[in-house]
Formats: sequence, C-alpha cells, structure tokens
Amino acid sequence: MQKLLTLFLLSLFSITLSAKNLDLDKIVANTDGKPVLLFFHKPHCGHCKRMIKFTLGDEEVHKKIREKFVYVDIYTADEGEVRFNGFKGNRRALAKSLGYDFYPTSLFYDSHKKMIMALPGARKKDFFIKVLNYISSKQYLKIDFENYLDILDLERDD
Repeated sequence: MQKLLTLFLLSLFSITLSAKNLDLDKIVANTDGKPVLLFFHKPHCGHCKRMIKFTLGDEEVHKKIREKFVYVDIYTADEGEVRFNGFKGNRRALAKSLGYDFYPTSLFYDSHKKMIMALPGARKKDFFIKVLNYISSKQYLKIDFENYLDILDLERDD
C-alpha cells in the first residue's frame, strides 16, 4: 500500500524532480504565470507524512494543484545543490534562508519569485483548498487571507 501511495504522489504534480540539483530560478521562470508551491518536508516527520497522505494525496487537492500551480516537492534530506533567488546551498539551508525551518511548510511564490504566502504546519484538506483557491484566483492582490476567510464565512451564512 505504501508503495502505491508513493507512486501515486509522484505522478500527481506537474514537476517531477529526480535530479539531485534543483534550480528553482529556472522552474519559476517557466511557470507560464502559474504560482509556485514549494512543499518542504523532512524525514521521520509524522505531521509531514499525514499532510502528504491526507491533504496532498486528496483527489480534489491534487487536481487543483495540477491545474493551477507548479508544485515542487522539497524533501530536506535529499542531497544536492538548490538555487533560488540568490541562494545556493542544500534544501534544509534553503528553508532556513527563507525563514521557515519548520516542517511541513508550504510556501507560495508568484512568477517573479515574490512570496505570496507562507503556510507553516500540516493543514487539513478543507483549509488547504481555501488557500489554493485564494492564491489561484489572485485574491491576494486585493485582500489579505484573513479577510478572504471572513468573506467566505459571510457567504456561507447567506
């Protein structure tokens, strides 16, 4: 079962990264305007495993990410050099340099390498879908996320 889940997750996303070295600058430059989702996780992290299985492994989340985002899985135990926005080093050092040495963490960037939103911690499917909708609809250009959630709550009450 674990092997099937792993194969499923590898087939989910628009970028499959097998190379040890990772040039995020090139990836971001070739997004066709889609936001980039960097998902940081580490070995032996129960919260990371649960988020991968139950949130990222959910069919609705998978579809939204595949259609609207460029997904980059960053397993901090992988070796090799990462380049991003002037940074050059390993995956764990990248997380630290971005200010998020907490796992799991989802970081969202626009096609100009500007961070849209940081989402540290494991998130459940329903909340993560709200984040994906907020970013993919570019609501972040008009309203902060807390106000976006308030509007969603008001619309539900109507």
